[in-house]
Amino acid sequence: LRTAEDTHGPQGLGYAELPEPSAEAETGGVLTEYDAAEAWIQAAREYPGELIGLVTGPLTNFALALRQEPSLPRLLRRLVIMGGAFDYRGNTTPVSEWNISVDPEAAAEVFSVWGAAWGLEDPAHLPIVLGLNLTENVAMTPSLLSRLATAAGGPSSPMSVLDDRGTRSTSSNPLIRVLEDAMRFYFEFHFDQGEGYLAHLHDPLAAAVALDPDIVRYQQATVDVELLGTLTRGMTVADWRGHWGRHPNAHIGVEVDPVAFFDRFIERVGAFASKL
Repeated sequence: LRTAEDTHGPQGLGYAELPEPSAEAETGGVLTEYDAAEAWIQAAREYPGELIGLVTGPLTNFALALRQEPSLPRLLRRLVIMGGAFDYRGNTTPVSEWNISVDPEAAAEVFSVWGAAWGLEDPAHLPIVLGLNLTENVAMTPSLLSRLATAAGGPSSPMSVLDDRGTRSTSSNPLIRVLEDAMRFYFEFHFDQGEGYLAHLHDPLAAAVALDPDIVRYQQATVDVELLGTLTRGMTVADWRGHWGRHPNAHIGVEVDPVAFFDRFIERVGAFASKL
């Protein structure tokens, strides 16, 4: 097990504190008695061709699901993966991104199986892969958070790098409080890394792409993951020019408009928060 308390806090939500859950995890009112891989399979079989898969962590569970149900790519409408770094620095090692670095074997297996089995059938159905080269262009800032809080009808004191560490949100809106408390920890982490008082929204961008792929520009390529390199284990390698002679197995995100993303993010999340 590898976790990231230094980045996201001991509970994964920075300084935010959620109430204790009032019930066990449920799916359609039935208590879940199976693991995450089986959950992928059951959902995809129940709604063939309808579901959009979104992976914002290591690919372990999805790789296990793919082993058990080889037709999973056909059952999913689309798959979006946040992971990797293409012709770009890593955030866990000099060349690897965290989600891939945690389980590079799983990532290599997913790219290999999906490309070999389904890329030939329908190149348009290849997974969309969003690496750090793309996601680090989408940076949340205190001013953007203030815009979101205003849109939600729960404005709070503007956040600043000069604030005491751990200062809590003053918003009257419960969702904005959670987001601001979570983001402050993330801002502080990026500041300590020398990247500024901001936060890269890797996973929210992936969620936006799951809803609307056209928000990002892509380039088709063959992706593989280095497993044996002494210095490069976990590195995602894209064969842009076809040197390997293998069919493409991914649509790699190469360009995004951060302004358009945040306009949409604030509009949608703000409207949702305002109803709470």
